[in-house]
Amino acid sequence: MILSGYFHLFSIQRSNTMLFSYKIRVLNGTLFTLLNHLRQRRYIMSLITKTLTMLAVAALVLSSISNAVADDAHYKGWTRSFEEAKELAAKEGKSILMEFTGSDWCPPCKALHKNVLSQDAFQTVKEDYILLVLDNPRDKSLVTPAEQEQYKQLSGKFQVQGVPSIFLADAKGRPFHFQSGYGGQKAEQWVADIRAKKETLDKRNAAFEKAESATGVEKAKALDEAISIVDAKVAVAFYGDSVDQILELDADGLGEKYAAIKRAVEFEETLGTLTAKKLDADKLSSELDALLEKTKPAAEQGQMALFMRSQRLFGAGNKPAAKVLLLAAQKLDPESRVGQQIPQILENFFKD
Repeated sequence: MILSGYFHLFSIQRSNTMLFSYKIRVLNGTLFTLLNHLRQRRYIMSLITKTLTMLAVAALVLSSISNAVADDAHYKGWTRSFEEAKELAAKEGKSILMEFTGSDWCPPCKALHKNVLSQDAFQTVKEDYILLVLDNPRDKSLVTPAEQEQYKQLSGKFQVQGVPSIFLADAKGRPFHFQSGYGGQKAEQWVADIRAKKETLDKRNAAFEKAESATGVEKAKALDEAISIVDAKVAVAFYGDSVDQILELDADGLGEKYAAIKRAVEFEETLGTLTAKKLDADKLSSELDALLEKTKPAAEQGQMALFMRSQRLFGAGNKPAAKVLLLAAQKLDPESRVGQQIPQILENFFKD
């Protein structure tokens, strides 16, 4: 139904465009006649300029309206606000299905939308979930500045590494399921799988209820069971109160587990802040040493974070900072696969 509606909208837009083109041709003919009859009049150039300006503005407005309408049809029935989605979920007693996407450039995102999200079978998902689309298109006219900022903030908080990424979250916005990519499933299968994931939410809630009546080690274990349904870094971001309780109980090594995760999150967040400051190489190196000493990230995770951040800086043209991060990454674990590759990278790309 949504797909047929989209084609109907396309037909209307096409008809409007043809009519608009016809009017332009008529107006062009009128201008040509005026040129012949009023060639000697000085004001003709002013008339032409004003008319062409009006045509350009009209074409721009028509194009903007067409883009906006097409985009609304593309995700008809989806909200674009995280806060609004939480309000609706709480009001209707539902969970939230969130899709991080690149609607106009990502092939698997387009395939997922065509084969699943735009199909009639997908409509049953609305019985369980409020639909939220978080789009990062190349054509920024398809999203508002507020949506762009929202995507930036939420993609970081949810640790999104690629699109499409699907999260299921409760009415408070706390995720309980994650999946990425699209494997070509038929709409009916994809929908059945996603609706079945509500069982995960039931298990999480049962673990939380168990934790409420437990104490000591048993309470910590129940909380760990509840929040282990998501990536550990995501758990720190969305289940911070549970993490703090586990740290306080410090039972059977769980305290150290989550303390290490929190340090890793702090390391990556502070690393991003440091590299955004555009410090000179010496200052960045000093700040980085202090950060590594404070957070003590695991060698593998810390090295990869430094390596990936170095790549971004190099791509942005900041070679001095990129080199500082590469050297720090090598120092963390010289014998790892990445650590052994760094000297060659330095030789090939940082000779100066």
